[in-house]
Amino acid sequence: MTEVDPSRYLVPGGEVSLSNAGQLQLLRAVSERGLALRTRVLGLSMSPSIRNEDIVTIASMGGDEPRVGDVVAFVVPGSERLAVHRIVGRGASGWLLRGDNCRETDGVVIDERILGRVVRVERDGRDVDFGTGRKGCRIAWLSRTGTLTALRSLRHAPRRLVSRALHGAQGLALYRAIGGRVVSPVDVFEVNGAAPDTIRGGFFRPRVSLSETPAEGFEVMNWVAKLRGRVVGFVQLVRVEDPDSPWSGHWLFSLEVRGRYRGLGIGDALAAQVVEEARMRRCDSLLLAVYEDNRAAIDLYKKLGFENTVVDALEPGFEAEQQLTGRRRITMRKDLD
Repeated sequence: MTEVDPSRYLVPGGEVSLSNAGQLQLLRAVSERGLALRTRVLGLSMSPSIRNEDIVTIASMGGDEPRVGDVVAFVVPGSERLAVHRIVGRGASGWLLRGDNCRETDGVVIDERILGRVVRVERDGRDVDFGTGRKGCRIAWLSRTGTLTALRSLRHAPRRLVSRALHGAQGLALYRAIGGRVVSPVDVFEVNGAAPDTIRGGFFRPRVSLSETPAEGFEVMNWVAKLRGRVVGFVQLVRVEDPDSPWSGHWLFSLEVRGRYRGLGIGDALAAQVVEEARMRRCDSLLLAVYEDNRAAIDLYKKLGFENTVVDALEPGFEAEQQLTGRRRITMRKDLD
């Protein structure tokens, strides 16, 4: 195995900017030596606690047990991807992690896959409070119970009354028929590499970071839907090649449409793009995971030909997640033969 020499990368006052795979390799090496890694992070999953392009210092666990509320660097279950998220709960088989800006958890993570604890966050040359100690515990509780997402949405409260009325109308066939004729054609196009700037702003929260370089055997494709020049929808196709990963296969991830534009067929168009790409790749099937209480999403996926299925390797994680959060995910599958 190739050794990584931390002295080549760690310099006083400096930080490293590597691919996701490079960061993971380096962090494993410095953790074994009890050293800290100072590096730049990409993505919105921990916003506003940790923002895109903040610089974080990740210290070795040093034999200490993780604690609820800690922000840690860990290897995402079922992959060799490195992520930085908060511990929001503890189960019998490990720790439940979740980004402060994520609707879904990362699943249950065992101790061996937690590589370090974030001890410092810098933004524009200044240290920032990202929630440690008792504050970190409070944030973890709010995240685990879903209160954090609800509190964040309060600032949009004046719009929510209108949105509820709109949501009711969006379920009507007449709305869909008229809306489909009145609204301009929606453009769906791929965004990768540097293109995430196109959709920054915090509304869309991809399950897989747009800015990371995928690890070997792991591929991500991203599409956005634009209406009159404005991004109104987003979706991902994720391929996990490792046959031993519980997420092995091709997956539809992160399908979102801005609230006021739902019911106009935009979600259908985005999902259809993922299905078409999977067919072009000669995939046998396409999978997705969705919360079982999200009836609107499930109805959409059924309309697109997805059916309930079970991926045995994912069930223990889904069950542990339900015990800690009260919500459970299910798996759906569409055969492409």
